[in-house]
Amino acid sequence: MAGLESIEKKRANFHFDKFMIRQDKRKELIPKIKAFRPDFVLVFRGPFLPAHYVKSVRKMKIPIGIWVVDDPYRLKTHKELVQPYNLVITQDSNSVPFYQGLGKTVIHLPLAVNPEKYRPMKVGEKYQSDICFVGSAFPIRLRYFDQLTPILLKNKTKIIGQWWEKLSNYSKLKKCILNTPIPPDEVIKYYNGAKIVLNIHRTNNDRKDNPKNIAAHTPNNRTYEIAACKSFQLTTWRTDLYQHFAEGEIASFHTLNELKEKIYYYLSRQEEREDMAAKAYQNVRRMHTYQKRIHDLLEYLEGHVHYKKNRG
Repeated sequence: MAGLESIEKKRANFHFDKFMIRQDKRKELIPKIKAFRPDFVLVFRGPFLPAHYVKSVRKMKIPIGIWVVDDPYRLKTHKELVQPYNLVITQDSNSVPFYQGLGKTVIHLPLAVNPEKYRPMKVGEKYQSDICFVGSAFPIRLRYFDQLTPILLKNKTKIIGQWWEKLSNYSKLKKCILNTPIPPDEVIKYYNGAKIVLNIHRTNNDRKDNPKNIAAHTPNNRTYEIAACKSFQLTTWRTDLYQHFAEGEIASFHTLNELKEKIYYYLSRQEEREDMAAKAYQNVRRMHTYQKRIHDLLEYLEGHVHYKKNRG
């Protein structure tokens, strides 16, 4: 919402209103839309909005789109979810053809960051580490961290998130693990306190909801959030990664052995880490904020049939 609010302050001809699906009374949605008379309706929490509400909006001749942010991991579920919408927005570039195959109009809009929330800060000893990872214990991450155990134990390591008791080496690594989800204001502190923040992307079908095993191409939200904290990150390589960042801004790896080598390499090179992190920080604040994403979306809508600026 911060991105929308910022644009509203800058553009006299842009106004928006919001409806919180899980908080506001659903019976008030359609009357609110009728009163506001929007040129376009955008849904962020699609699973919580029954399809008949979407159809009611379309009957009013108002285009309605949905922004899905968990592709390609949920494509089987999303196949049904997006059916009533005029427009699909996906955060993953390689998922665009999937929706086009369903006959949908679709655009790619990557995730981004709110730089007012994710930002550099000084933190205390509690949050400081050599190696840090924040996230849930999906299978690829379990396999990697089990194999990384000797390196993790030799260094000051912090692993934060849920399901880490599934590690084969959990008893050895337990002292390094906070086995629970934490809020963003805590995540930021751990990012700021780390020499290396690991960003290990999930595998394509780890939720068994991507039966075509479509590969993810676009970096995840953590890529932008870590960069916005001016923290150095070592991330899984993805096809789109260096379309968003330069190689001198974010370090990447393809294999477990390469990950091990780069952990050793970058732990001993503070100046190089800090230089890369500073460049990524400038990049993300310039190109990868939600304000920038919403601006790009508005430009698209204004230039296409989904946004009827002078609709009568």
